[in-house]
Amino acid sequence: MTGATVGLGGLIGVAIAVPVMGFVLGPAFATEDWYWASFGPVDNKDFKEGTYEPVIFERGKLGELDRRVAYVRRDGAEEFTIVSNVCMHLGCPVQFKTTNFACPCHGGQYDTEGIVTAGPPVRPLNRFEYKVEDGTLYVGRPFATQDVDGKVVMTDTFKLPGAPVGGLLGWLYPSPA
Repeated sequence: MTGATVGLGGLIGVAIAVPVMGFVLGPAFATEDWYWASFGPVDNKDFKEGTYEPVIFERGKLGELDRRVAYVRRDGAEEFTIVSNVCMHLGCPVQFKTTNFACPCHGGQYDTEGIVTAGPPVRPLNRFEYKVEDGTLYVGRPFATQDVDGKVVMTDTFKLPGAPVGGLLGWLYPSPA
């Protein structure tokens, strides 16, 4: 009887340990190809200089599950600012009003560069990497920014979509970008 109990206990232990080890070690072996989403031709009339236009795009290959919204502002011939619409407080969608970004959920306010001006958000809106190839604008990975002496600077490029910025803020406020 004791041998059967020990054997059953061992089987239960293995049944629990295998999924846990897979969960813990799986990300170390996972690779992800980043998907560059096309925003269309650079000469698109919707991309106006000095004002943001919302663009709906898929940042992966899962269709509706990967659908996101970004705000695009033309800053020059092939220069753009692409801002995420995800509030850095609790992940609600922000909207661009004529002079700022506003989060309707908890009153978060951001200026035209995505820097927090009021409310509970703890850091500026994320931005997206972009590239221009053959006259087409592509959006890539999100990255975190900070306001440093009135300038927006990149602080961290996410390893995977939605990866936290890191540190205590990363634990308290994960970023779904």
